[in-house]
This record gives sequence, structure tokens and C-alpha cells, in this order.
Amino acid sequence: MAFSIVTGSASGNGFAIAQSLKNDTHKVLGVDLKKPDTDNFDNFIIGDVTSKEIIIKTFNFFLESGENELYLVNNAGITKPSFPHNEKDWDKTIDINLKAPFLWSNYFLENVFKKNIKKGGIIFIGSLATKMGFPQNPSYQASKCGLVGLTQSFAYDLGKYGIRVNCISPGYIKTNMTKKSYEDKSLNSARQKHMLIKRWGDPEDIANVISFFCSDKSSYITGTNITVDGGWSINGLTDN
Repeated sequence: MAFSIVTGSASGNGFAIAQSLKNDTHKVLGVDLKKPDTDNFDNFIIGDVTSKEIIIKTFNFFLESGENELYLVNNAGITKPSFPHNEKDWDKTIDINLKAPFLWSNYFLENVFKKNIKKGGIIFIGSLATKMGFPQNPSYQASKCGLVGLTQSFAYDLGKYGIRVNCISPGYIKTNMTKKSYEDKSLNSARQKHMLIKRWGDPEDIANVISFFCSDKSSYITGTNITVDGGWSINGLTDN
């Protein structure tokens, strides 16, 4: 049975991802700062994703499980827009959005050799910010672009061991992070005007792609960055 670790899984995209993988019969271990509203996890660890102690504790659950197929979904992330952007916000955003996924993935790499895992993968969660500019949020933009680099680097290093590494870049998805603009009628309309599929995304839209990456249906895909944005990033005209 496959074992999956999902960070930032108490709500939003992370929760939908965890539940989708659970429905796919994975053993799912969630990690977040708070407990979710359901017990539909095999295990759940409350803690900060930047903590090396939490990383070690989480992977020990896998090592003790007896499973040899492992997927890591680096979902946890924050955004702290401001202008001018201050150094404190930069450091915190980079730590959570970029450094933590590196630490988790590097520990995964170490456990590949310890357990001689022959099957599994790592998934990073990017953003439209991996492909285009957005205002007043350089730390978020830099962190998400950095994840594409991590995707390619780990894909290169782990491919020969049968481990696939990919990135998913969501567009505007209905979560707590986008709640303000979704509930603002004017902002909602402006966002939707960019979308070729005329609706905001649901967390399940992201979870479905994760399920694909954590299955044999994607067994020959690695090092990619898949955009899930309803056509936002290829829309050339927005005045119709």
C-alpha cells in the first residue's frame, strides 16, 4: 500500500489532497499547525513544517509502517503581500514556502537510500507566480519560482531510483488564502474575466491532479510543472 505525507493538510487544498489520496487507498499522514475537523487520516501530526524535529517524527511514521511506496506532497505555504516588502515577511515566506519543501524533500532523498524505495514521488505546489508577475509580493513570487528549480533538481537526482518529482501550479482556487478576493464581487469578477473556464477552481481540482501524480497513470512523467488554472495563463484577451 502506498504511504502519503501531505503538509498543510488541515484545510483547503491540502485537506482535499489528503482525502483524495485516502480515497485512493493510500495511508495518509497529515501535518499542519492545527488539527483538521475530521479524523479521516491514518495519522496526523501537529507542528511547524519548518521544524526538523517534525520532519524526523513524520518520516519515522513511514519507516515504522513497513511500506515501501512513498509520496510526499509539499503543500504548506503562506503569502504575505506588502509594499514595500519588509525583510521579516521575506524570511518567513521563504522559510515556509521554499526552505521547508527543500528540507522535507532532502529527508525523503535520504530515506530513499535507507529504505531502498523503488516507487514513489515528490510533488511541489507552485502558483501562477511561477509563470508570470504579480504585484507587491516578491517573496511569494521568488519562493514559488524556486520550487520549479527544486522540482527539476530532485527529478534529475531521483529519477534513476524510480522516484518521480513534479510541480502543480494552481490558479485561483477557493480557499482561505483567496477568500478575500473571492467574496469581493468586483475582485471576483476581475479574476474570473481571465479564466477561459468561467469558474474559480475548487480544491478538488488540485487534488485530482495530485492523485494522478501519485499513481501509475503518471509513471513516465517527471520534472514537470503542470498549470491548473482554468486557462488563466494562456488567455490573450480579457475584454470580451
